Amino acid sequence: MERTQIDKILEIGIQLTAERNYDELLAKIVDCAMDLTGSDGGTLYLYENERLRFCITKNISLGVNRKGQDKEQYPPVPLSEKNICAYAALHRKLLNIEDAYSCEEFDFSGPREYDKLTGYRTKSMLVFPLVNHEDKLIGVVQLINAQNAEGTVIPFEKECEKIMESLGSQAAVAVSNMKFVHEIEQLMISITQVFTDAIDTRIPYNYYHSRNVYLYVRMLVDYINRRHAEGTVPLHFSAEGRDEILMAALMHDIGKLVIPNEVIDKTTRLGGKLALVMEHFEHLTALYHIDYLEGRISKSRWIEEKNNLLDAQQRIEEINRKSVLTDEDVEYVKALAARKYNGVNGNKIPFLSLYEQECLTVRKGNLTQEERNIICSHVEYTEKYLSKMNFGERYPHIIQWAGAHHELLDGSGYPRGLKGEEIPFEARILAVVDVFEALTSSDRPYKKSMEEAKALSVLDDMADQGKIDKNILELFKEALHEMGDDVHLFMFSNERAEESV
Repeated sequence: MERTQIDKILEIGIQLTAERNYDELLAKIVDCAMDLTGSDGGTLYLYENERLRFCITKNISLGVNRKGQDKEQYPPVPLSEKNICAYAALHRKLLNIEDAYSCEEFDFSGPREYDKLTGYRTKSMLVFPLVNHEDKLIGVVQLINAQNAEGTVIPFEKECEKIMESLGSQAAVAVSNMKFVHEIEQLMISITQVFTDAIDTRIPYNYYHSRNVYLYVRMLVDYINRRHAEGTVPLHFSAEGRDEILMAALMHDIGKLVIPNEVIDKTTRLGGKLALVMEHFEHLTALYHIDYLEGRISKSRWIEEKNNLLDAQQRIEEINRKSVLTDEDVEYVKALAARKYNGVNGNKIPFLSLYEQECLTVRKGNLTQEERNIICSHVEYTEKYLSKMNFGERYPHIIQWAGAHHELLDGSGYPRGLKGEEIPFEARILAVVDVFEALTSSDRPYKKSMEEAKALSVLDDMADQGKIDKNILELFKEALHEMGDDVHLFMFSNERAEESV
């Protein structure tokens, strides 16, 4: 064996080990086998469900280069001993045929029919199995028509047999390793699905949020890569980088698993406690009535207090659901909270508790500062949970990116108040997409969804204020415009909400 050929075999082994794209790996196996043997054509089948499934076929003379997308044109090969590829698979044996037309051991009616249609002449053939380190059959490679330097079809040399057995072993191990990596990735995705399903049980709308963030991020990343391929954008995501940011998008909110439902689902200032406040006013009304009946207060006082409490119920109900409070609203609540019922035994019963007063004096939104802090803590819990998962070298940045999706460029974000370049580029992408999805989502119980244009206007304002990355926002808007209605988002439905109760 010539030194140049040895070097080529070693180089091929390195190439197969280094390849990270599954389809490219399969194509490379065929290319390498054809190159080492001087073949005019080659086909690769993978062993699945006790059949050989077509994956790759190439023929230089005919200009053929077909991949798995044509699998309907090439039905699976049954494991019949009359088929040369099936025989090689069943017996784990390399077969070297000088002339397919003169060989009676196998059924070559298929190649003969193909030759009639194309005018080709299938002659020499080398078929070898792909068997991995665990002695498992991975597939079969079929090579046809070895050629000499002048292009004349010749038999495959005996020396090629050992070379192809070596290549078959290396290729099988490479395919097995890639399948194993893929299975690990799928397991990780499945674990993520378990997390998001658990969130779905508690917070139906958040299930769709995480998945829609994933879809938007995928749209943006793929758009960036297309622009990069055109030479118009310097940014680029490798296959591994793309997978990692998509995984971070799916996992960015898993910390919400520990946020109490009464906080995260709070649709009004008092939330589920409004009924208790109303009952408390009814109780106070009853106490004043008893005081009147027992002669401790006059009838006019009783009527006055009853009417005041009826007015309070109505006013509190209004304040409870208002989006923004006025100064008059806040002063009314404070005055009401300052009032106390004086009991017979000297006990004083406040009209509103300190917590109720705090809730009802929130100027905008529904959450008190303490409740906002609880909501914000979901990022820290996300980091805590993700840190317990071993992402290894495959996804080394998921925790960092997911944990920074609420950081803002001006330092006003959380949990660390990072600024500018302290925030990773991928986390800035998550920040833009996270805000956009939250604004446009139709499934939030505490707010109405925004039109896309309005939401983008809000993001423009945030970019102008130096809170989010303006360049990322522009790319996101371009990607949205390009996709149009082709962004297939998960939509919330009342039926699904009812199923989760």
